Amino acid sequence: MQTMGIVICAVFSYVYGAIPYAYIATYLLKHKKLTEEGTGNVGVTNAYKVGGVGAVLITITGEISKALVPIYIAKTFFAGTLFVALLLVFCSLVGTSFSVFLKGRGGKGSTVALWSILVLSPYSFLILLATWLTLSLCARGNILVKKIQLLCIPCAIFIVERDVLFTAFGILTSLLFYLNNYARKDDFTYYNIFQQRSGIKDAGSIHH
Repeated sequence: MQTMGIVICAVFSYVYGAIPYAYIATYLLKHKKLTEEGTGNVGVTNAYKVGGVGAVLITITGEISKALVPIYIAKTFFAGTLFVALLLVFCSLVGTSFSVFLKGRGGKGSTVALWSILVLSPYSFLILLATWLTLSLCARGNILVKKIQLLCIPCAIFIVERDVLFTAFGILTSLLFYLNNYARKDDFTYYNIFQQRSGIKDAGSIHH
């Protein structure tokens, strides 16, 4: 009976994670389809560029809930079992990255992952935050450097928790990010290049 309950909650977590809050927010506020604007990604950055501050607030709130709702379900119905919490969160991450509502498309799920780790392992979150801030300063849009950040997730979790299940969750999360971490899905890189090209065009028009 409990196994069936876990399966049902896992499916629910995937479906809930698949809700494209960024897409919904930009459509309601700007009547624009986010998948057809900017990078086409349904993440926070593209939502801001297309839908503005209002879309970002809705998106961030929705993405955070994708971490908190599965954890709440695990704590409420399964006595806070770590395995169930990690399973439900990961299902939510998969839903975020490969949404059934967007025909398999989705966001990176970084907000979901970070908030999940913040709730389940605050010290791991602090290590990741410090590491990512340092690497971000070095990255400067270099996607290869950014991929190094993915290795930090299981490492930080293992250092703090020393738990096989939790570390496995970190590894799977890193792999999921790796699948989604290519240039086309990097909103920062896209918009930086776009701004640079716009600057070059503007300079050229001035000279002419």
